[in-house]
Amino acid sequence: MRLAATPYTRPAPTIGALKSHVAGRTDHLPIDVPAESFVIPADVVSGLGEGNSENGHKILDHLFNLPGGAAPAAIHRKDGGAVPIMAAGGEYVVPPEVIAKLGGGDLKRGHKILEHFVLHTRKQTIKTLKKLPTPHK
Repeated sequence: MRLAATPYTRPAPTIGALKSHVAGRTDHLPIDVPAESFVIPADVVSGLGEGNSENGHKILDHLFNLPGGAAPAAIHRKDGGAVPIMAAGGEYVVPPEVIAKLGGGDLKRGHKILEHFVLHTRKQTIKTLKKLPTPHK
């Protein structure tokens, strides 16, 4: 009896929240993302969630209208396909379709908007943290 070989198909590219036990600045998660995606760093996600990455993921899911997890097959792009990257737990992958929409149809402009969003969120988080009282002894 001979067994037929099962062809290997790569999983759909990952978008949305990267939930993992891997630390937030380590880049130890090998995943595929759609070409031209934008990865929001874990510290920004956590800052949005007031120190809670789960809450930050929820805020970004709502903001970008994404369910998170693996993208549907429709997200595979003829002009770029999936790109292998090393990511970290707590990060958030924004797909190119959402980026282009943010940029009014311009992918490059959408990337600039997200870069500004990351910098602004970091500044706001630092400002908030400086105002917090010190821990009690």
